[in-house]
Amino acid sequence: MTESPLRESHRLLEEAMDALSAAAGPQATDVELESVLTLCEGVARRIDRLAVGTIAELSRRGTFAERGYKTPAAALSDLLGWERFEARRRVVAAEQVCPRVGIDGTPLPAMLPVTAEAFAAGQAGLRHVEAIAKVLATAAADRLAPEVWAGAETELAGKAAVYTPAELASYGTALVEALDADGAEPDDRPAAEVNELFLTRHRDGSGGRIKGRFDDPALYDAIATVVDAHAKPAPPTTAAAPESGRPTRWPRSAVTCSTTATCTRRVAAARI
Repeated sequence: MTESPLRESHRLLEEAMDALSAAAGPQATDVELESVLTLCEGVARRIDRLAVGTIAELSRRGTFAERGYKTPAAALSDLLGWERFEARRRVVAAEQVCPRVGIDGTPLPAMLPVTAEAFAAGQAGLRHVEAIAKVLATAAADRLAPEVWAGAETELAGKAAVYTPAELASYGTALVEALDADGAEPDDRPAAEVNELFLTRHRDGSGGRIKGRFDDPALYDAIATVVDAHAKPAPPTTAAAPESGRPTRWPRSAVTCSTTATCTRRVAAARI
């Protein structure tokens, strides 16, 4: 009985990996080991291309939505155990370098056609695609004329073969900023007024914190008046006796006197 294509692929992959492991054995020369590394990178990029294409096809079919997932990244995270950033990286690549289909079924080219060619040829890796997509989705890139934007994509896709993803992101940012020489148009609109108050209660219920910002001066003055009124400590009550029940002692200076009449006057003045 003929085995299924998927089962046959799995068998052939295992055989290929066994052969590659043998080629990286103790008897391999330095040159051969270096070749194993470059071969592994080439295979990894090819697998990434296969995975990205499969994700794009499942997205077009609506499979993830049918399974109840709001985003393809959430579905991939559950299916494959990927972290969300790993899943989003592949979803972004699927959206940018894979052919699309319009609402009416018309085939459409990839969003990043030149990058798609470099990705298909193995000259750009998955993270290169992510870097190019991020750079060309910035506000500065959006302000470029279509032909200038396309030229920037061609430039970045060509640099993917010689730059690391981080270097490509830095180069792309500088390139777009240089092409967007005029920058954004000045915003003459007045800044939006902010009036907000945050009350945070302590977990133990002993009180809390108050934090706010009020651009309206009248509203600020009103809030400040209320807060000041309740934040001032209550004046001490001199008539109340302490908990011990003993009478309040007056300062010695208030009762130091030579005659009874003078003492009475000083004590009365101290109480006032």
